[in-house]
Amino acid sequence: MPTGAIDYNRPKNTSTVLTNLGSEYQITTTTENTITIDWFLSLDPTAIAQVSTVTISAGTLNDEYALTVTSGGSASEYMHKQAAGDTATTIASFLATLINTNPNVQAVSTGAVITVTSLIPGQAFALANTDSTTPANVVIATTTANAGTAINRKIAEANVVFSASTTGFPVITLSGQWYDGSATPVLLQAFGPLTGTGNNSLDSIQTAQGIARPSS
Repeated sequence: MPTGAIDYNRPKNTSTVLTNLGSEYQITTTTENTITIDWFLSLDPTAIAQVSTVTISAGTLNDEYALTVTSGGSASEYMHKQAAGDTATTIASFLATLINTNPNVQAVSTGAVITVTSLIPGQAFALANTDSTTPANVVIATTTANAGTAINRKIAEANVVFSASTTGFPVITLSGQWYDGSATPVLLQAFGPLTGTGNNSLDSIQTAQGIARPSS
């Protein structure tokens, strides 16, 4: 493979990965070698994020544990079937992992308890347990009520592109946009591209690790 090739002896990634960090950042990788970071801000400082808990009790082999999360105008069901060796703790962990694919809430499991928090203060969500084998084994409670107005607006976007120069040096390019926070949102100003080039070539980095490069 040529020295300047963007994929330079590593797999390409064209899949989409959405990651929520708190209620402010969403990270996507929809384009090869590019990371897009969207910055959202809750504009109501008095808004309080809803917090609910789900307490799991283990049943028997092949029991199903199901939770439906309704938030932001959509409903999604998350289900786990009890396998051999499963405990209330492992079942809660599996369900929390599934719930974390929902962009509107965040789930954390501690022991047999899953804590679900709205990622958008002021936007309520509903948890329902309608398809569990034993409904009493999936107990839902709200510990903090939602309050305020769900005004969660995009205020900035940054694009980070990873590439290689024709001479084999790693290059990172940053560009982005600022928005006024309206619902559209409306673009205020673009910045970049700003480019930085690494100090060592990719060949030298591999050589330092004892990886022989084929002669061209």
